[in-house]
Amino acid sequence: MSLLWPIALLGLITVPLILILHLLRNRRDQIDIPSLRFWRGLERKRHGALPRQIPLSWMLLLQLLIAAALTLGLARPALSFLLSQPRHTVFILDMTTSMIAEDVPSGVDGHIRRFDAARQMIRSELETMREQDSFSLISLDRRPQILLRGTGEKKVQALVALDNLVPGASGLNLSTALTLANGVIDDPNREHRILVLTDGNYPSPDSLPPVLAPVTWQIIPGQASSNQALLNVSASILPDGRHRLFGRVVNYGPQAVNRTLRLSTGAGLFDEITVQLEPQAETTQVWTLPAQAQIATVELVEADALALDNRAELLLANPTSHRVLLISNTPEVLSRALEVQPGVELQVDTPEMSQHDPAEFDLVIFDGLPAALTAWPVANVLIVNPPLGHPLLPAQGFERNLRPDPDSASALLAGIDLSGVYFGRAPQLDLPEWSQVDLRAVSPSGNKDAATPLLFHGSDGDSRLVVWAFDLADSNLPARLALPILTANTLSTLLSPSPPAVVPVGEPVFIDDNYTVEIPGGRQLTPTQLTGEAGLTFAHTKQPGLYRIYNQQAEPVAGFAVHAGSALESNLTEPLQPELLDITDVPAQTALAPQIEIEDIWPWLAGLALVVVVAEGWLAWRR
Repeated sequence: MSLLWPIALLGLITVPLILILHLLRNRRDQIDIPSLRFWRGLERKRHGALPRQIPLSWMLLLQLLIAAALTLGLARPALSFLLSQPRHTVFILDMTTSMIAEDVPSGVDGHIRRFDAARQMIRSELETMREQDSFSLISLDRRPQILLRGTGEKKVQALVALDNLVPGASGLNLSTALTLANGVIDDPNREHRILVLTDGNYPSPDSLPPVLAPVTWQIIPGQASSNQALLNVSASILPDGRHRLFGRVVNYGPQAVNRTLRLSTGAGLFDEITVQLEPQAETTQVWTLPAQAQIATVELVEADALALDNRAELLLANPTSHRVLLISNTPEVLSRALEVQPGVELQVDTPEMSQHDPAEFDLVIFDGLPAALTAWPVANVLIVNPPLGHPLLPAQGFERNLRPDPDSASALLAGIDLSGVYFGRAPQLDLPEWSQVDLRAVSPSGNKDAATPLLFHGSDGDSRLVVWAFDLADSNLPARLALPILTANTLSTLLSPSPPAVVPVGEPVFIDDNYTVEIPGGRQLTPTQLTGEAGLTFAHTKQPGLYRIYNQQAEPVAGFAVHAGSALESNLTEPLQPELLDITDVPAQTALAPQIEIEDIWPWLAGLALVVVVAEGWLAWRR
């Protein structure tokens, strides 16, 4: 409590004045006497010494109460409350595969996954969050991103979203995650903190950015676990068509173990052996499978802390091949770029197209456009260096000495370094309605939409087209790695995808959205269904198993396997020591001014004085 006008306490002088007045007041009492002769003695007694005690009465007490209440009311007493600051908590949640290890004690002889334990901690924090508090959730994996943001008012929705999170990734980037955390700390009127929930199953990073809020580490489960894993399971085709299968079995535990290793194909059990593994040791197994085998599954039968890396599947079908027809008078440069692409069966023809029928090929490439071509073939078509004056791609003239604008590059340019690339000339094409621009030249005027298009793609009826609107011979692309990569990306866009045979869990795969991917369990998805927009990235790969790719006619054209075993994620014996991390101390910031709420009491005291005055008046009236 505090007094806003303490000088008013001088009014308490009225208290002793009231007491003195009551002490000096001549009290007149009515006394009955039988005779006047007794008056003289009574008069002598009444004229004696003054009374030494203050006569107590209800009037005295009420007057003292009025004086005290009015005086304290004038001093303006007030109650002050220190309000707690709104808090912003940044959760950094480990989403790697090792967090799926089921070794956190729960209940009597029970265990839960590390990820579930971390999720329970976040849930507890969200449930106790006040409405004015806020939160952010950042994934800790190879590509950290902001998963959730909100306030305490929306914690119910956040809890539902939290339950739907699925871990699965190989490796992480703690530096990027902390940088993202700094980016969401943007309100100076809040108290910020960073909470990292991880099992620490990764090496200590060399350097980390300074953080803008205190960092708290929650290491889960806090103890090392034994684990055995299948690593580097792969297959190759022998000259006679049979399949050579390789696999490593690694013991990351501190004790020697015997494990049952089982190999199955689509026809059933193929082999089962027992492998002996010393502590922190490994063994390699090799099998030869018949040519007709389509699928291979290798698994460790016995359970351990991380079941996800005990099984690996492979598609053994031959890689998809594509017939490609190149129509050109000077095919040397494009031929070299095409011949290094896997699965390409290349044929070359002249612009007269006298030797081959384009309808028999999966892809037709026009290096220039023949004058006799009046309609696009019903096929997949790549046009390189379209000439002036052709009705299918009208152009007004040439632009010269062009450099690409990296900001305009689409997914078709993924993995290509555009620095230093130049084009001697490119036609000023009137873009057709079906086109989507993938790369433009740097615009001298600064208007990017008006810049010369260098690459674009689209569909015209039953024809799928990609246009390279530049002359390869008048650019430096043939001398750079950019050309074979651009060729591979273009083939992936126009033809059936050729993904890697094995993909680490959580890693994206480049697949055009015209194809459908069947994930383990039988559900079919496209990149557009997952991201809400067309693109080449299929990132729904957190579940190990076989992924089959289908074309628009629902025909299987390719596939890949997702494996969870990795030397980084499967080794659960060396948790991180946060105290050894080199994180710069929180920089000095201006302390938040405490928020104080003041509640005045004087109205209550004034009201009390008014009530007492009324009571005193009532007593005085009765007398």
